[in-house]
Amino acid sequence: MTIGDRFDALARRRGAHPAVVEGDHLFTYADLLACSEEVSRRLAPFCRVPGERVGLMVPNSAAYVAAFFGIVRAGGVVAPLNVRYRSQELVYYLDDTQAAALVVPPELVEIARAALATLARPPALLAIDAGAVCTVVSTGSRETTPAPSVDSPPLLHQYTSGSTGAPKRVIRTHAQLYYELERLAAAFALGEDDRFLGATPFTHVNGLVRTMMASTFVGATLHPVREFKRREVLDLVTRARLTYFGGVPSMFVILADTPLRGDVDLSSLRTVFSASAPLLPDDNRRFAAKYGLLARQLYGSTETGTISVNLDADLAVSLATVGLPLDGVRVAVVDEHGAAVATDGEGEVVIASPAAIRGYDGNPEANAASFRDGFYCSGDLGRKDARGYLTLTGRKKFLINRGGFKVNPLEVEEAIRAHPKVREVVVLAAPGAHGDDLVRAVIVADGTCTAAEIVAHCAPRIADFKVPSRIEFRDALPKSETGKILRTKL
Repeated sequence: MTIGDRFDALARRRGAHPAVVEGDHLFTYADLLACSEEVSRRLAPFCRVPGERVGLMVPNSAAYVAAFFGIVRAGGVVAPLNVRYRSQELVYYLDDTQAAALVVPPELVEIARAALATLARPPALLAIDAGAVCTVVSTGSRETTPAPSVDSPPLLHQYTSGSTGAPKRVIRTHAQLYYELERLAAAFALGEDDRFLGATPFTHVNGLVRTMMASTFVGATLHPVREFKRREVLDLVTRARLTYFGGVPSMFVILADTPLRGDVDLSSLRTVFSASAPLLPDDNRRFAAKYGLLARQLYGSTETGTISVNLDADLAVSLATVGLPLDGVRVAVVDEHGAAVATDGEGEVVIASPAAIRGYDGNPEANAASFRDGFYCSGDLGRKDARGYLTLTGRKKFLINRGGFKVNPLEVEEAIRAHPKVREVVVLAAPGAHGDDLVRAVIVADGTCTAAEIVAHCAPRIADFKVPSRIEFRDALPKSETGKILRTKL
């Protein structure tokens, strides 16, 4: 069964059940089914063979869900595109995906037109409004590209975030995503009575797979949020008695820092997790102190889907861990030779999963570095305890070589973060003399803070070769939409 088959069967069985609630507008599963059928009909002239890629550049909304399943129904491959992209970025991704069509909301039609005008063979352009009504704006002139025959058809054409280098193409199949969603639903005991907060962008795996697709997979109700506005989110969870919130660390920090006004009640939430980057235990505790619940750490990637989640019954004592792997997922911690390390020993985290891709699309060099013997080599450093719980400790490629000593940036960041004036910090390598690395710290501080203060603060806490020799202060750190620090921009 494909993801589309599952949605169709569920929509016909639960047609009257609310599928998406967006402000004052309610879309039942029957409504979404009808809207997706209309989108599919509009796409049919441009998706003449299975596997045609269709760009989906629509904000979190019922229209996004209808367009997504309309593309799937037409036999297309969904290529999610960030609504913040402008012409230059859009041209790159449309050209790279060789999209047959692009679906946008009315307010992005002119931006899309400008991008398409620069392409020799532009894709068709379709607009979908807030009521999920789809119209053809232009037909384009791209030729049909026959898709290769495969056991499981592709469903998603995504890109790695590019936080550590150039984005790589990731193509996931119906079978891979179906496997992930089944295991995720079982881990969280998700069901038709759940009410999902759709706060993370549907262009990213956390918002798309673990929220939008998870909600429609189990027949639940989705409440999409186009922009994360803290008071609106708190009001929505309180008023609609939402049960599921999958967020990113910055969201929990923002909510922890929000002064409470009026009646805020998050007690209806039974599934709360943070993904995409580590949520610091202190930030998690601050969130819990204000709202009475802790967020679980979930570990996953664009390449593998969801890997593990901390389902510990006593979450307060294991906040830093990402828990045990989902059913059927294998996780090992290995040394530089690929041999498993001892319990509590640090090494690279490698993953084998039926939900994972087998390699990047058209990138043999990256494949040779990242995929070995059926395992995806994540580049993450971690350790497993006696229970098998995984704790992430850093990034392999971020290690700093300081005179032959290996410095873990996360350890230095933790030391610097303990300074009362430091709000955010990232530590990375800088080129030094004779091929050696320097330890460089980029800091966002509250009030005035000097490099000398930071050095004096670090000296009694970490070894001298770990103390930053280059310290910079900035107003903000560059981040992706999911809160990952973009080290390539520092």
